Amino acid sequence: MKKLVVVVMLLVSAIGQAQTKEEAAVYAELDRLNAAIVDKQQAVLETICHDKIWYGHSNGRLDDKAAFIKDVMEGPVDFSSLDAEERTIRMAGKNATVRFVFQAKAKNKGEEVVIRIGVMTVWVKEKAGWKLLARQAYKL
Repeated sequence: MKKLVVVVMLLVSAIGQAQTKEEAAVYAELDRLNAAIVDKQQAVLETICHDKIWYGHSNGRLDDKAAFIKDVMEGPVDFSSLDAEERTIRMAGKNATVRFVFQAKAKNKGEEVVIRIGVMTVWVKEKAGWKLLARQAYKL
């Protein structure tokens, strides 16, 4: 009987933590965004970012879509790796909020740097798929 209770508890726990199809789709777009930043893929950035995006940096700077993409393509920071660790997601209809730890290696004006900051993103689902509407980074 104790084994049955343990098995049932494990199944309930696994079901409660399973990703929905929509959550998986948002996480896939987050991964695609991060890869586009590392690989400097302007077309992907144009597609993923909502036209009304607010992209907030941990130093308080706020970019619109054009400024964010220009910064990725021409700015002083060149990423060699970027990972979204400790990801959590909350769904609300056609909106999703994702929090994660942004862990990256990059060169900033030629100097090797390691970046570890907290990030919250807001995604909205449109006909074309999930779009990044807002992103705010903060110091950990």
